[in-house]
Amino acid sequence: MARLCGAVCLWMALVPAVTVAGQRDPIRMEAAEQSILNDKLPDGGLPPAMGVANIEVFRASRAAADIADGNGWTYNHHVDIACWSGRLCVAWENGQKDEDTWPARELYSTSADGVTWTKPAELFPSGVANPLRMYFFHAPNGHMLAIAARRVVRGKMTNATEGGVVVRELLADFTLGPIYTLILSGPPDGAPPLYKAAADKHFAQACEQLLSNHAFLEQQDGGALLGDQRMKPYDGAPRDFGKAFCFFHQSDGTLIGIAKKAYVVVSHDDGKNWLGPTKLDSFNGGTAKEWIQQTSDGRFAWAHDPFPANRFPLVVLTGGDGITFRDMRVVHGEVPRQRYAGLNKNIGPQYVHGISQWASDGSRNDSAMWLAYSVNKEDIWVSRVPIPIRDEVSGPVADRFGDFSPGGIVPGWNTYSPKWGSAAIAQPQPDEPKCLRLEDHDPYDYALAERVFAASAKTTATFELMAKHLGQRTFAIELWSEFGDVRPVRIFVMPDGNIVAAMESDHRVRLGQCTLNQWMTFKIETDAARGKFSVTFDGTVVATDLPIAQKADLFQRLVFRTGEYRLLPVRGDEVPAGSDKPTESSEYFLRDVAIQ
Repeated sequence: MARLCGAVCLWMALVPAVTVAGQRDPIRMEAAEQSILNDKLPDGGLPPAMGVANIEVFRASRAAADIADGNGWTYNHHVDIACWSGRLCVAWENGQKDEDTWPARELYSTSADGVTWTKPAELFPSGVANPLRMYFFHAPNGHMLAIAARRVVRGKMTNATEGGVVVRELLADFTLGPIYTLILSGPPDGAPPLYKAAADKHFAQACEQLLSNHAFLEQQDGGALLGDQRMKPYDGAPRDFGKAFCFFHQSDGTLIGIAKKAYVVVSHDDGKNWLGPTKLDSFNGGTAKEWIQQTSDGRFAWAHDPFPANRFPLVVLTGGDGITFRDMRVVHGEVPRQRYAGLNKNIGPQYVHGISQWASDGSRNDSAMWLAYSVNKEDIWVSRVPIPIRDEVSGPVADRFGDFSPGGIVPGWNTYSPKWGSAAIAQPQPDEPKCLRLEDHDPYDYALAERVFAASAKTTATFELMAKHLGQRTFAIELWSEFGDVRPVRIFVMPDGNIVAAMESDHRVRLGQCTLNQWMTFKIETDAARGKFSVTFDGTVVATDLPIAQKADLFQRLVFRTGEYRLLPVRGDEVPAGSDKPTESSEYFLRDVAIQ
C-alpha cells in the first residue's frame, strides 16, 4: 500500500475541513485514493473490495432478442432493487434505443440466490407508465407495492409530461395485482381507477401509508410527487439541486439526503423539516447517482462513481458513523464494449441503487450488501458485497473448492459473471469434486475470477487447470499488483491450445500445450525486486527468470479471465448488425489454488 499511503498527506492537504458557511460537511469523503484515480482505466487503477460477485441480470441484444427482452430493445436503465418473500427483485426501464424516449416500459426480474434470475416480465405494460427513481415500497401493513409514473403522452418523458403515479401490488408469489392510480396530476381520461376503489382495503391502506411517507416520495427529482408539500430547501435552490436523491439515517438518527452533484439535505425530525441544501466540499460530485446505507454489521457503505463526468468504476467507501467515509475500493471495475448507440448513453456501471429502508421485508439475511445498477445504460447488473467489507487478506491462500456450495458465490474470490457466461462453483462431471468453473459464450464480454492475497514482493502461486472447450478466446492467467494498472505476469492459453508467457513489448515465450479434458499443473514464482518470474508446467521447469511485463513493487492479485485484457471502449461504436448473439463457448475448470 506504499503508493496509496504516499498519497494520503497530499489528499488531506487538498480537502477542506469546513464548508463555506463554516459548518463541517454533514457527510465527508476522506479518501486518499481520489488523488491517484486514473480515468483511462475501467477500475480507475484502484484495489478491489474483497469477495465481490458481479452478476449480470439482463443483457440487451437485437440479434438474440428471444433470450433478452423479446423486443431487442437496447436502452436499459433507472434501476431499483427490493427484498421480498425471501427473494431479490430488480426493476428497470426497458426502452427501444434512447434515454427517456418512447417506446419504453418497466420490467422486473427475481432471484432466490442473486445469481440465477428469471426472464424479465413487465412490471407495468408499455404505454401505461414511465420510470421513476424508485419502484418498490414495503408498507408497514406488510404489502409490497410497485409504482411508476403514469404515462399520458407518447413523446419525451419528463416530470412535466407525467400524469401522476400508478400502483399495483407485488404479491408474495411475485405475480402482480390490478393497476390503480395512486396520484392523479394529469388528465383523468384513461386513468386507472383510484386506489381507494380497490376491493382489498389492506392494499388501499398500504397506498395511504406510502402517500404519508414524504421521505420516500422525495426520491423523485425535484420533489415532483409532493407538489407544494415538497421539502423547503427547494425554495430558492439552484436549478440542478434535487436529482436522484438517496436517503439514509446516520448512527445518531439524523436523516440525510444526498443527490447528484454533491448536494446534501439534513433532517433531525425524520423528514418533517429539512436543512440545506449544502454542497459537499470533500469530493467532486458528478451527475451519477450516489448510494449510502447502513450495513448489517452496523457500519455504513457509500457506493459511488468517483469521476465527476465519467461513470466508472463503481466503488465503495466505508465508515462507522455515517459521517466520515474512507478506503475507496472497487466493486465493479469492468466496462465492456457499448454495443448500441443511443441518446445520453454514458458508459460504465451507474445509477447504483441498494435495498432501501422502504424496499425490504427483512426476509433475507445473507451477510451481504446487494447493489443494482446499469452498465452502459444497456445491461442490468447486481453486485453482492460481503459484509464486513474488506480489502486485505493475511496468511497464505489454500482454496480447494470442494467444500464450497455450488453456484456463483465463490467465498474469498472476486467474480465477474456475464449473462452469457459465469464464474461459479461446479463439477466437471457429476462424480467429480467441485471446482471453480469459468465459461463464456459472449462475443463482447468475458468471465473473470480474481483472488486477492497478502501483498508480497515474492510469491509462489500453484493451481490446476483443465480446459473443456477452448473456443475462439484467449484464456488469461495473470498476477497483478494491488492496483489494476500493473499486470506484471501474463500467461495465456491461446485458441489453438498453445500456452505462452508475455513479457515487455508483448514478446512471447511458449511454455507448453493444452490438451482438452486433461488437468494441467502450474507453479508460478515471482520476484518483484529482480523483476523476474519462473514457470513450472506439469512438474517441469519450462521458463526461468523471464522478465515481468511491468515493474511492480508487490504482487497481490491472481486473475483468471476468459478473454483479453481491455481498456475503455469507444463510445457509440455499434457492433456489426447480427453479431451480438451467443458464440462458441470457452470453458475452464480450476482447482487447488495455493498462494504463498
